[in-house]
Amino acid sequence: NILISLLIVCSLSANTRTVNDAIVEQMFDDFNLDTTTYEIEILSNGLKKKELDKEEISIKPLTLKDPLGLFTVIVTIFENNEKVEASQVRMRIKKFDSVLITSDRLKRKTQLTTSNTTVQKVEVTNLRSKPFYSLKETEGYRLKGTIQKSIPITSKMLEKIPDIVSGRETTIVYSGSVFKITADGIALQSGCEGDFIKVKNKTSKKIIVARVIDALHVAVDP
Repeated sequence: NILISLLIVCSLSANTRTVNDAIVEQMFDDFNLDTTTYEIEILSNGLKKKELDKEEISIKPLTLKDPLGLFTVIVTIFENNEKVEASQVRMRIKKFDSVLITSDRLKRKTQLTTSNTTVQKVEVTNLRSKPFYSLKETEGYRLKGTIQKSIPITSKMLEKIPDIVSGRETTIVYSGSVFKITADGIALQSGCEGDFIKVKNKTSKKIIVARVIDALHVAVDP
């Protein structure tokens, strides 16, 4: 009789789970969240029932936003298809991903290399712009500003490396349907191919607006 009683207790314990565990498990299932990428922490739970045996739960989010950061849902507990109780449950959902991060404090205009970046799994819950997953994605770009160590690098942190830098000598190309004239100039602004920048003609000393062709030439369109 003692053995039978122990078996019954063990069987009940195996089927029993806390409400919080059940909510977390249901969240992963309902929103198809990867357990290796997301972590869910229950912050507050107004349900009176703390453990579940044969009961089932349903979850209804209060907003249409993605399940990330602070997130509130309505949890309803059912037993034999009958509603037992319902309450709001607040949680914090964290997301982790293997992204490109700085391996040191980097200054403005620094180009990213294998020596100053690394790919590491970090929390990306609060990122407001697209992170990069490899160094190759950042080719042709540099940092807009100073970034501290171990910070995920996102698209808003980068700018295109200009083809022409302010102060660099360049060739001004004046062209028309039947003529082409060149003159030496100095870029007064930085710019990428296609950008319009101010350039000073070294001979006439006039400042003009020209289109960047490449790293050595700008064009004055007719």
